[in-house]
Amino acid sequence: MYRYNDSFVQNLADQIAALILGETADREPVEQALEELALSNLPQLSGYWQKAGCRLGIPDSAFKNGSVYYFPDQPAARIFRTSGTSGADRGIACYSPLGLKLMDLSIVENARRHLIQELDRPVIIRFVPTVAQAPEMIMAYGMELIATTFGDRVHNASVITGNGVDFERLRAILDQAVSDDQPVVLLGGSFAFVNICDALEKLGWSWQLPRGSRTLDGGGFKGRSRVVRAGELRSAIAKTFGIPAEHALNVFGMTELASQLYDANCRAIGPLDERPKHNLPFLQARIRDSYTLDYCGQGEGLVEITDACIIDRPHRILTGDLGLASDDGVAITGRVERGQARGCSLSLESIKF
Repeated sequence: MYRYNDSFVQNLADQIAALILGETADREPVEQALEELALSNLPQLSGYWQKAGCRLGIPDSAFKNGSVYYFPDQPAARIFRTSGTSGADRGIACYSPLGLKLMDLSIVENARRHLIQELDRPVIIRFVPTVAQAPEMIMAYGMELIATTFGDRVHNASVITGNGVDFERLRAILDQAVSDDQPVVLLGGSFAFVNICDALEKLGWSWQLPRGSRTLDGGGFKGRSRVVRAGELRSAIAKTFGIPAEHALNVFGMTELASQLYDANCRAIGPLDERPKHNLPFLQARIRDSYTLDYCGQGEGLVEITDACIIDRPHRILTGDLGLASDDGVAITGRVERGQARGCSLSLESIKF
């Protein structure tokens, strides 16, 4: 077993950082080292792969008790928990200091590349709680990190309070941004955007936010009573905030992942107008055939994500989502129903780790 302070682990972290920063595009050495670490520190992994007949990502259900953390000699620096909205017990993702540093680097560099781009200190408003309000919520952590790294240091804010959305504060910040002609970036959960757009329409409030303004929603609609087409949400954002569809971005992330998948382009390919996600040297979404578990380059199947930024637990995860593979990337199209896989021969319960 590798210990946390072993040079192998420290050197691997440096290699991963170089991959994130684009100092190298060769992920093979990192992948090999991550598999060596996994097989050494999580002995049951080899038996799982043998039973599956391939190097299958571990199912998200494996995170329910935190037992997949690699380093018992190093207390976790941070613990995040899943929301439990899919009807299962809450999952746990433990991060060592090195693991947290790599996740922070991935979040920042991914946001710089896909979200912030040319913007210089935009106003960043979050439709998620602060980290102080929700210390175990990974979306709150990641979006606050983006805001503090890239946003205007005076006007950045979360408008979520213990009593819901502070609409008066939201209006004041947006009015000031329009007056100053300062671009705005709105971050939040997908369903939060839907509810906020609905509420603002009832209030009769809308804006034409400055050129360059954009939104980023994540989380989808799992566990919600209402499902909204991605195109419908983009239309609501355009109507409410004056932000065109090409600047209304979606991101796929999980508590169990250290990195997030952003839209690759504006082409809607999924049944609910979902866009394909952009793979990176350190982050790839692929589709496994639901019958054979083979990788497939076209069509629907089970989503598997390889996130080389994860150093504290297995970096290949079978997410429990369905996806649609295309030449542009994988569109995440929904959750697999527990107990069956929507016409597939494979149920998630049959994939045991």
